[in-house]
Amino acid sequence: MSQCPGIMDLARLYQTEFVRSARAVGVLWAVCTLCLAIVQVVILLQPSWIGTSDNPVLQAAPSQPKGTIGLFEVCMETEWPIPDCRGGVSSLSPLPCFQSVAVLVGVSLWAVWTSVLCLCLFRFCSAVTVYKICAWLQLTAGLCSQDPGS
Repeated sequence: MSQCPGIMDLARLYQTEFVRSARAVGVLWAVCTLCLAIVQVVILLQPSWIGTSDNPVLQAAPSQPKGTIGLFEVCMETEWPIPDCRGGVSSLSPLPCFQSVAVLVGVSLWAVWTSVLCLCLFRFCSAVTVYKICAWLQLTAGLCSQDPGS
């Protein structure tokens, strides 16, 4: 007949499993947060958000110029292989119609990267506190990044 483990041994076993699972969740959260931070940087630096297509169904009317528009830059296609672009990320002055979008993308970027840095607080604070701080920062980033029409 086998002996049943003592209640203290069982509690220690559950605590070990809980700590191992909590660490795995923390690592997964850190990886996902880092991926979100990289996506936010790409969103900010992407030179063209909207553009015309060569598809005949989606193509602009012949009288309208082709090109792309982004947060900081407007490019018009020319006869030369290099498009004529106005604005740029280096000036960090968004187009007038995108100024509020630039502020929201900037706030979102700040919140995500602050969340990445807050993941280093596991050494100094309890895991619950770090998770709450990161959750609120990422919620703020998500609200700033969402489409205003939705």
